[in-house]
Amino acid sequence: MSRVPINTDKEFENTYLKSNLVKCDLNLKIKIPYSSAALRAMHFNTQSIKFEGCHFKEQVNISNCNPSRTAEGTVIRESVIEFIGCHFYDEIIAEDSILDCKIRFRDCHFHENVNFRNTSFKGLADFWKCTFYKPTTFYKTDFWDIVVFSAVTFKENVLFTYSLIDKLMILRGAFPEKGFDLSLAIISGELSIFDFQFDDYSSYGKIYNDTGKLLEKSNNTLSYIGAYETIYETAVSRQHLIPIENKRETYRILKNQLETQKNYIDSIPFKVMESKTLLKESWKKLVNGHTLTRPISNIIVLTLNAISNWFGSSYVMGVLFTFSIGTLFYYLSILNTNLYEFDWSINNEIFKRNLGAFVQYIIPTHRFDYASKYFNSDLRTNQYFYLWDVIGRVFVGYGIYQTIQAFRKYK
Repeated sequence: MSRVPINTDKEFENTYLKSNLVKCDLNLKIKIPYSSAALRAMHFNTQSIKFEGCHFKEQVNISNCNPSRTAEGTVIRESVIEFIGCHFYDEIIAEDSILDCKIRFRDCHFHENVNFRNTSFKGLADFWKCTFYKPTTFYKTDFWDIVVFSAVTFKENVLFTYSLIDKLMILRGAFPEKGFDLSLAIISGELSIFDFQFDDYSSYGKIYNDTGKLLEKSNNTLSYIGAYETIYETAVSRQHLIPIENKRETYRILKNQLETQKNYIDSIPFKVMESKTLLKESWKKLVNGHTLTRPISNIIVLTLNAISNWFGSSYVMGVLFTFSIGTLFYYLSILNTNLYEFDWSINNEIFKRNLGAFVQYIIPTHRFDYASKYFNSDLRTNQYFYLWDVIGRVFVGYGIYQTIQAFRKYK
């Protein structure tokens, strides 16, 4: 079937009155619901507006739609707006609209901006298997019913800034190739995030640096908090940028949702990325002077968590950390005896001779004289032997604890 070019409102009306639009190239702006009396009457009779395989070359504007009701308020005809396999080459707009109907976009491609700012979806909003090519911000978009993003691909950042999820958002098989931000969403309902293909991404980490620049530009007429809020609000509302703290909060929300559903296995990657992002965030805050005390504390704790068991997810790293840190402090301890001096070379005989003592050392509750039975009775120690021994006990004990925690990651 060849594609049908439609260039005028009259051609559009004549085509639609004969049948639903299929494989049409619409080279004119479309407003839904239609302004034509004939098309409005047809819509009332069929209860459905349907486009299949159409290419929209100009702007599409979806305004308020409401079901037909009796005088008592009972719904007698439920409106449905449906796009199947369509391509939108210009902006699609539903700004400041109340859509009291079902909206279905199935296998559609949004090549330009999608504007659903201040839009209220009273009925189903279905974006199954759609592809968004531009950065998208659902700003103050209210989803009162089920919203479906199953098998959706987001080529750029997608943000749900101050959006309401009242009932259920389905993200099964969704694939954000860049950033995904739920941190500012008002989630009173649930998220279905099975097989959510979501990984680490580059966030707006320059927000603290840009805040400092704005302060300098304003000649300090703004407070730091005021400058930060200006930069932050512009980023999440207009520029489709995801600040690093929003990225961390999104991971936390997804982790908690999965844990609430007892899906501990799928929650682990989000738990790891939450901690990893907090470590990056703490460094950026420290470098840019955002705050000092808390970032330093976070950096110490999170760095130890990273190298000891990769934020609770790797028992192999836990074992390697325990033996590595044990080897270091055993070596520092044994150097403070009369037996050995520092040397870069490794002697196999000395290694074998110390193996038994090292195994004893790895046990955090070992006695201070653990090495005596492996060496001669003339073994003498100094005060630094006890210092490194005690510090080593602490770190070895920590490594053992981290290894156990990693084994328990699935609870």
